[in-house]
Amino acid sequence: MMKTKSTLYVFAVFFLSFLCINFVFSPLPEAASFSGELENDLYLAPDNNGGDLIDEFISTLSVEYTTGGITYSSESVFTKDELDSQIFGADYRIGILEASSTASFDPANTRLDYWLNEGSLTLAGAKLDTTFLLEYSSDTSSYGAGLELGVTGNITEGVSADFVSRFGMEVNEAEAFGVVPGSGYTIVTSHGDGDESDVYGPSQLQYVDSELQVTGMVLDCCEYDVTTRFSEANGYEETEFEFLIGGEEDLISFDVDLTFSAQTKSVELDPGISTKWGCFDVYTDLSTPNANDVLGNNSTKESTISGLEVEGFGIFDVSLGHVTFSSLTALKGNLWRLAGTNDLDLKASDYLIDPQPVYQGLYDQTDYDQMFSLYKSGKDFDLTYGADVYFDMSSDATGTDSLFDTALFTSNGSFALSDQFSLGAGFSIKPNSVETVRLSFDYSF
Repeated sequence: MMKTKSTLYVFAVFFLSFLCINFVFSPLPEAASFSGELENDLYLAPDNNGGDLIDEFISTLSVEYTTGGITYSSESVFTKDELDSQIFGADYRIGILEASSTASFDPANTRLDYWLNEGSLTLAGAKLDTTFLLEYSSDTSSYGAGLELGVTGNITEGVSADFVSRFGMEVNEAEAFGVVPGSGYTIVTSHGDGDESDVYGPSQLQYVDSELQVTGMVLDCCEYDVTTRFSEANGYEETEFEFLIGGEEDLISFDVDLTFSAQTKSVELDPGISTKWGCFDVYTDLSTPNANDVLGNNSTKESTISGLEVEGFGIFDVSLGHVTFSSLTALKGNLWRLAGTNDLDLKASDYLIDPQPVYQGLYDQTDYDQMFSLYKSGKDFDLTYGADVYFDMSSDATGTDSLFDTALFTSNGSFALSDQFSLGAGFSIKPNSVETVRLSFDYSF
C-alpha cells in the first residue's frame, strides 16, 4: 500500500510541476473563443417496441472554450431517461510541449470512469510521449493506475523507430478504435495463469510489456519492418519481420511474416490477388488448407495454394447526374459493419465482405449479403440525401420471401436551414414492418 501511495504522490508532484512550468513560460493570453454544437436525435419505433412509440432520444452537447493557448472542452450525452455520459477535456501546446487531459464520468453509477493524461516533448528530432491513466476497473471494483512511456524518431532518411513500454495497463483495441467508449486501455492486475504470485495491485504500475518497431528498412530490393516484443510474463516474446513480395501493379502478391521466438522460427505468407478495374472491385482469396488461408513452413501448416475463391464484388462512386451510386455484394456469407454503427448512417463503402481475422472482433455480421447505395452530398446544395437497399439473396438470415429478396430499405437526409441550424430525417423499413424513424435537429454556435 505504501508503495502504491508513494508512486501516486510522485506522479502528482511531477504533474503539478509540469503544469506550473507551462503556465510560467506560456505566452500572453490570446483572444478567447467559444463554440459548440447541439445534436438531437429522436428515434421512433412504430412497429417494434411493444407499443412504445419513442424508442430512444439522444442529445449530445459539445462545447469548446479557448483562452491563453488552452482549449477546454465538454461533451454531455443525454438520453430520454438520464444523463448518459459526461466528458471534460483540456488541451495545451507551447513550442515543443503538448499536453492533454480527459476526465470521463459515469453519471448512472455516480463515479469517475477514467482520467487520461497525455504529454509529449519534441526535442532534437525525437518525440517523447507519456500517458498516465487512472481508471475504474469493474474486475476489482476499485481504481487502478497505468503508465505508458514512448520514444519516436527517425534513424535515417525514411527509417523510423518507435519504442513503447506500458506499466499497469494494456491497449484495448475496441476502445482505441472508437468501437466502444473508453480510455483506449485496460488496467492489468495479473499475468500468467493467475496464481497468487502473478497477481499485483491495480495501482502498483507493474511492468506489463514493451514493443520496439522499426519501419522503412531497406535491403537491396526489399523494404521491411521489424517489431520486437517483450513482456513481464515471458520476458523476450518474439521478433517479427514483415515485408511484401509483389506490389499493387502485380497480379499476385504475398504478405510475408518471418517470426523468431525464444525456441522457434516460423514463416507465414498471406497470398493475395489484385482484381481491381476502375470503379469495379472483385474480392478474391487464394485458398490454402490452413487457417486464415496462410502458407507456412512448420508441421501444422501446408505450403499449397488449393484454389481461387471469389468472395464478392463491388462498384463504388459512379456518378449518375447529381448523385453517386455504389454497391457491394458478398458471395460467401453476409456483409460486415463496424460494431456500434447504425445502418441508417452507412453507405456501401462502409461495409466489408471479409474483415481481417485480427480485427474481426471489432465488426458485426449483418443479415444482408448485397446492398445498393445512392448518395447526394450537400457540397453544392443545402440538401444531403442517401438511400440504401439491402438484400438477403439466400434468405438464411431474414427468412423473407419478398420481391428481389429485398430485406431492408433505409433513407436518411438533412437540410441546412442556415449556417447554424439543420433538420434531418431518416427511416428504415423491412418488408413487413417499419423498423425505425429518426428525426434530427442540430444547432451549432
